[in-house]
Amino acid sequence: MLEQTRRLALGALASLALVACGGAGSGPAAGDGQVTSGQDGASQDMVMGSPEAPVTLIEYASWTCGACLQFHNDVMPMLKSEYLDTGKVRLVFREFPTAPHNVSVAGFAIARCAGPDAYFDVIEELFERQSAVLSLVRSGGQVKQALVQISMNQGVGNEAALDACLQDESIRRAISTAIGRGDAMGVNATPTLFLDGEKLEGFKWRSADGMREVLDEALGETVESSDTGANDG
Repeated sequence: MLEQTRRLALGALASLALVACGGAGSGPAAGDGQVTSGQDGASQDMVMGSPEAPVTLIEYASWTCGACLQFHNDVMPMLKSEYLDTGKVRLVFREFPTAPHNVSVAGFAIARCAGPDAYFDVIEELFERQSAVLSLVRSGGQVKQALVQISMNQGVGNEAALDACLQDESIRRAISTAIGRGDAMGVNATPTLFLDGEKLEGFKWRSADGMREVLDEALGETVESSDTGANDG
């Protein structure tokens, strides 16, 4: 079902350049069409935070998912400033494409082609443009041209470069690997997070305050009730 659709989307990656995104021009744009595919590490996990952090979060998410956008906007700024940048938490981000699967996979391919140093910059722009891109999908608009613009903004290149990116076997394999890991861990919705290997249940962690509470507990930083003054006399 959902898993099969994602796998079909991966298999169709090569044809995205010509058809699946729709609304494309008849030929590549002028330019060198340079692409950085990250071939020396395309299949590696994309990570934020110190490798020495005592706590590891694994996030399975899709940039075309509304709940993922909410998490990205409401929780990620706090998570980054208070836990990732301070060395307390390490975040492993893994792609888990959701509908429209071909568009979702194409966006993740751009992020992979930008390379590890720019990966999260692309993810940021993809989330920022989620509403606009999905509106184009619904209206039959120029979806591919929107992806080309993101590709150019992030230094991946023009339409020819995007086509090359979508056909890069190492990039397709990297996204497939991320999906396979999610399937193996029982992921069936996005976002899904694992804290030191344990799936976060419920919804508390989908707010900044709730995530802060979860992480502080994992880090042993939960504020205990003070006994001061309990035995005054």
